[in-house]
Amino acid sequence: MEGHGRHSDAGLSPDARAILQQGLNEILELADGLGYMPLPSERYPYPLALGIYGEAPDPKRVRADVSERIASDPLSTLESALVLLELYACNRPGTTVLVADDGAFLSQALNSKRLNGWAALLGDADPRETCAALGARWQLRFFAPEKGAIGLYCLLNMLTRYAFVYGRTPAGDSHLLGHFVEDFTPGLLVCRGKLSAAEAVLALAAMRIGVPAITPCGYPFPFGRQVRASSLAEVIEAVGQFATIRRLLEHPEIAPLPEYVEGESVTNRSEAAATWGNTLESFYFLERGPVEACGVEVSGTPAGPMGVLVTVDAEPMDAFDRRYIESRAALLLPKMSGVSAQHGSGRLTLQLALRADFVPERIGEFLIAAIRHEFPRIEKIRVRIVFERERLRVMKESIDAGRARRLYEVHAATEENVPEFITCVGCSAFAPDHVCILTPHRAPQCGRPYEFIKTGAHYGYDDMTNIHHRALHAGLNSFGTCSKGELLDAAAGEWSGSNEAAARLTGGRIKRVQLHSLEEAPHTGCGCFQMILFKTDRPMAGIGLVDRGFTGRVPDGRSWRDLHYALGGKQTPGLAGAAWSYLHSPKFLAAYGGWKGVVWASPKIAATAGRSFSPELA
Repeated sequence: MEGHGRHSDAGLSPDARAILQQGLNEILELADGLGYMPLPSERYPYPLALGIYGEAPDPKRVRADVSERIASDPLSTLESALVLLELYACNRPGTTVLVADDGAFLSQALNSKRLNGWAALLGDADPRETCAALGARWQLRFFAPEKGAIGLYCLLNMLTRYAFVYGRTPAGDSHLLGHFVEDFTPGLLVCRGKLSAAEAVLALAAMRIGVPAITPCGYPFPFGRQVRASSLAEVIEAVGQFATIRRLLEHPEIAPLPEYVEGESVTNRSEAAATWGNTLESFYFLERGPVEACGVEVSGTPAGPMGVLVTVDAEPMDAFDRRYIESRAALLLPKMSGVSAQHGSGRLTLQLALRADFVPERIGEFLIAAIRHEFPRIEKIRVRIVFERERLRVMKESIDAGRARRLYEVHAATEENVPEFITCVGCSAFAPDHVCILTPHRAPQCGRPYEFIKTGAHYGYDDMTNIHHRALHAGLNSFGTCSKGELLDAAAGEWSGSNEAAARLTGGRIKRVQLHSLEEAPHTGCGCFQMILFKTDRPMAGIGLVDRGFTGRVPDGRSWRDLHYALGGKQTPGLAGAAWSYLHSPKFLAAYGGWKGVVWASPKIAATAGRSFSPELA
């Protein structure tokens, strides 16, 4: 498969050259006399024209660029032919419904991390048959599959805007545009059946700017990144040959939950026949310790009080890990048939339906299975279930002390005293420059708990949903760890280890990350950040804060969408993303003296911050 780029006419057979010239003439006819009509995006209304010409040129100029070179150098006109396609598409009824507006574009880019890719279809084969067959194997989003060239335009519109926003591709640099599309975007063109001359040329033009294609065996042009396929089965297999089509992480077999669990958690139950654990001496606690023999031990007869002690033998298993695994396993208990469970106040309260076959051992068996299912790298687990009231009273004193020590360890954790930082590249599928560097003082921008990512890095695989990985991270757990290295700038929060991790995980595109500053190298943004921190000079020079739900404009006139476009998927001096929890971090904007450096906040953030922020500045 050849990459995108320019090719010599010498590679064309006379028949192929004739088809190329015929197709270009057909495309000229489609765009004859047309001018630009509005498309939904205000920011990038005509992305192909912007990417290829640097502006929306006079249509007469584009037509002249093609018609004047059809005879002498037809291959050189392919990019201009795509602008003619844009002219044609923006004049077709219904195109404005198919092309994403600015808000929808950002949502579609974000949601693409749970897809293998985006696709368009050309050719006279039944599009419903093609989509159904590909959909059975791959998670693809098809753009207007029944509309042929219009569907291809919708795909190219999306990919080009994607390159502008997430690849920082400059307008008018079609070479860099093609490289970004080829290396990072998940686009795919599928050609099946008979193609008209115009369709064959448009497919070649799409390949010219980096879009890979699956083509029929009789496709006339030898150029571009393409795989030939004659049957539908071959088309399905061919999808996997393109590196930019995202893949799920492959991991060892995950232990299944027991057969007696239900598909979804059930919280509303009929009247319980028995309640266990809802007494003062009851407890539920997960500890780290030696486990010589895995299994469940039950003492006493169920009557009301219940203590559940889970012992896990794993390293490093710090306080964050133990607390999160304890909570996560408890949340799965309602999946057990006939059981309603509540976790709180340091104990489990189980309400059981009247079932003669339910035995206490099943609680321990399920907790072990749940932990191994959610955290497959943990193998040694033992559960003790105690129903003896007096023994529970004796045990509870040490359990409460252990819980207090764990809570102290969590609250005492700092960037300086933890042994390592955590990394997440779950969003890099759509944001190739982004890697989240996570610390006790800098939680994930998306709002997920720090310990969720941290525990997954040590004991799990991603969050085991359908997050898809791009080529750079193929076979790599999205959740990872990194050495802190040397502290380079205490106020800005810059560490040599996190710099090395950012460079490694972005293929060298990001070389420095300052966790608590917006100056030289602020934290990259994903796209699912809960708020944006931004430098501003209004109402005075300082830092502004705006939440995702804010619908107005910040004092310097920018909207959330403006800031999102500027930050999404990249490193932008003056901007950074954050989660709500960062507002209460001891390291919050440490480079600016914390809240002293904040000059404006959206009303919701100001209300959440309370005394930390002066309401008159909001």
